Amino acid sequence: MILDNYHRPVLLPQVIELLKIKKGGSYIDATVGFGGYALEIIKRKGYVLGIDKDEFPLRILKERKIANLDLYHGNYADLTVIAAKKGISCVDGIIFDFGLSSYQIEQSNRGFSFQKNEPLDMRFDQRSALKAVDIVNKYQAEELYEIFTKYSEELYSRSIAEAIVRTRTLKGDIKTSEKLRETILAGIKNVKGVNKNSVLARIFQAIRIKVNSDLINIEKGLPQAASLLRECGRLTVISYHSLEDRLVKKFMKQTARNKELLIITRSPVIPDYQEIRENSSSRSAKLRVAEKL
Repeated sequence: MILDNYHRPVLLPQVIELLKIKKGGSYIDATVGFGGYALEIIKRKGYVLGIDKDEFPLRILKERKIANLDLYHGNYADLTVIAAKKGISCVDGIIFDFGLSSYQIEQSNRGFSFQKNEPLDMRFDQRSALKAVDIVNKYQAEELYEIFTKYSEELYSRSIAEAIVRTRTLKGDIKTSEKLRETILAGIKNVKGVNKNSVLARIFQAIRIKVNSDLINIEKGLPQAASLLRECGRLTVISYHSLEDRLVKKFMKQTARNKELLIITRSPVIPDYQEIRENSSSRSAKLRVAEKL
């Protein structure tokens, strides 16, 4: 099984360098996915607890029976509870990568991409109750408007919300990503000079964030990560849009003011031209790193 077929880790050399891996050190990859960062840590004689909300990549990793890699199907919002279950009280480094994997976009059949025709699911954790199809078909126009405004900052949120309600009322439930795409475009059909793909990406992002409570989980997970770091342990976080990065930046600034963390990356590390050319999904990535005092 070639894991690169499922996902290529973003900013991999930079993450590994800034993590300052210690031989025999212990680490948590809170969004382990297919193990891109974890495997590099293990190559350098570290132990990794890998956590993920999506069970599929964990199954793939378990099949490989990798030494010094422990896996847990769960949410990084419960980081300290999960660590305690695994007998971990402190670690030398923690990684968060908030991006979607190539597998989730291209192969999961969960409706993450507006370029696919798939069921509207969008759940990372298939045990979760709320699906994208529930939001799109059960929420009122005002609720949809609030979600789109809050989680995508989309200028045309209201007209898109109204188009969704109008479409499902007249034509029945919107059950696929293709139908949602058509409905969003109908909501902006009279708008001149707008980048339609950007609007689609933002609305799909907003629904995904709501389904998975992404921003709430980040706000819960980062303080727990800081509490688990031993002295000189490093927190590395990769975000992909302004809402995520804003939370990360705010958290690191607050903890730096409280003398809990030292910010290592005064400006975020971003991919170079070559990486973006080879892996277009890396183009919006921002890496921020802080060290426990």
